[in-house]
Amino acid sequence: MKSNLTEKLLSICGNSMEGFSINNSTEKQRVQVEEELIKHFEFDKIVWMNLPTGLTEDGKTPIVAKSLKISDLDNPTYKHKVGYVYTISFTPKIYEPGEMYKPVKDGCVFAPTTYNPETFEPKQSITISWSPDFPQDIDTPTRTLEDDKQMIRDMLEKVLNTPEEYKPLGHVGCLVRFATI
Repeated sequence: MKSNLTEKLLSICGNSMEGFSINNSTEKQRVQVEEELIKHFEFDKIVWMNLPTGLTEDGKTPIVAKSLKISDLDNPTYKHKVGYVYTISFTPKIYEPGEMYKPVKDGCVFAPTTYNPETFEPKQSITISWSPDFPQDIDTPTRTLEDDKQMIRDMLEKVLNTPEEYKPLGHVGCLVRFATI
């Protein structure tokens, strides 16, 4: 599920698949990310952690960063708490199972790479859908099998020439590792 906060964080951090931490960010990025997280989770302030475990600012209370997947629904709020943020990570593009093979344009879809869970063998597919009654050409009263084959070849050629236009839309997810006190 697409998230507005994830989109904002991606625009700030860039499309880095390494994720975001205090060690690989500019001061401007850090301030913008803090503003978005404070607005979303309602923290009083944010403290960046260098390790996933540690102590609070006063050095008395131990803390452990836990992961939370960001979504626009069901996000907890942390009013009057300090957010100790370790990292922000972005997932690879995620596709809804029912949408992966649904035609995107002209009855065709160039599906993303999927992997066999047992052998981890990659697989990619192109799905071409057409109606056997389509198209009925006035000039050619009888359609032959060769006409159908040529129509399928033409459709496949269009997909192979511009595959990006036929790929389904996916979304990038976001995981935030943080602790609160």
